[in-house]
Amino acid sequence: MIDARQVERLLGYRDPDGAVLSLYVDVPVQAVAVREMFVRVDNLLTEQADSARDAPHAVRRELAEARTRVREALTMHVRDWLGHGVALMAAPSLGLQEAMPVSWPVNSRVVADRRPYVRPLLSALHHARPYYVVVVERREAWIFRVDGESIESVSKLVGDGVRDASHAGWAGYEEYNTRHRAAELARRHYRTTAATVEKLLAANGRDLVVGGHEVGIVEFVGQLPDAVRRRLVGTFVVDPHTMTAGDVRGLSARARDRRRREHERRVLAEVADREASGLAVSGIEACGQAVNRGQASMLVVRGDAVVAGFDCETCGELTPKAAASCPHCGGPLRPVYDLVDELLARVVQQGGQVEFADEVGGAGEPGPPDLADEPVSAMLRGRLVRPDR
Repeated sequence: MIDARQVERLLGYRDPDGAVLSLYVDVPVQAVAVREMFVRVDNLLTEQADSARDAPHAVRRELAEARTRVREALTMHVRDWLGHGVALMAAPSLGLQEAMPVSWPVNSRVVADRRPYVRPLLSALHHARPYYVVVVERREAWIFRVDGESIESVSKLVGDGVRDASHAGWAGYEEYNTRHRAAELARRHYRTTAATVEKLLAANGRDLVVGGHEVGIVEFVGQLPDAVRRRLVGTFVVDPHTMTAGDVRGLSARARDRRRREHERRVLAEVADREASGLAVSGIEACGQAVNRGQASMLVVRGDAVVAGFDCETCGELTPKAAASCPHCGGPLRPVYDLVDELLARVVQQGGQVEFADEVGGAGEPGPPDLADEPVSAMLRGRLVRPDR
């Protein structure tokens, strides 16, 4: 499955002739529907070929080879990807050929441009990033890896135990020592489990969800290192001895989704507050100006609307407005399939953050703050000063 490092690596591929092909497709859950999916894919690939008829011969040849490669990869692995979204990318001259399943709908499309189209991947990372689940009690811990609808048991940890504290010895004199020893062994077990989780998380960007009885959750979370606690995205109550894998996946997903919606509301509220003081902007044009000047510390995307625009081939200025030449330097403009994707890519490359906040507010939950109905907002590193033209 895709992770943030892979997206950053993909952004390193660039073809000045625009012959990088990206195919996104949602593979159906049922194998009987695969044939219909391939009909849609073939139609998309044919439309892309038609749109490139006026391109130079070398570019048409490169795109034809790329279309063949992504189609072959999809044919070869489609049964492994049932029920997943899939991103397939190819640029033969760059040595690029990638096929990545994701646990979030991607909407079928084909894009040919100068670099891979990554907006659906970034959205999937936000909405359905793989995570670990730890279910704990005082003597045992179960670790699971969750990726979309799938859940895999990673390990079971068993701590040392003591005999039942009710067998307290003559006149009950041993009861205190027995209980004290049990509490110390539980803390040792929690620390050992926390160290195991820390090693797991150190190797990837996954989040953490913790389950168990309420007391055990509080005790275990208290033993987590600060770096691991910052990756904690939810907790849930479950009986470790009656739980099923399906229970763990469902409860952990709901806990993570609750935390995600809370986070989205906080982000939108911060955008509204900062916009009032001139430290955030909303709208494609304003966000484009911020990104053009390297002033966007965070880009917040709402919805999945594709916004066409233009990119200056001389200075790289982005603009949603058609013009005879770049308003900044006078250079030639080229069409951009999706300005939101281009803004996202540039913010990532500039070291900024990206957020998606298009599903805030569930049943009984507060809705988002009153923001303009714009597809993007940007938090700024400082107030924007419009340069003199």
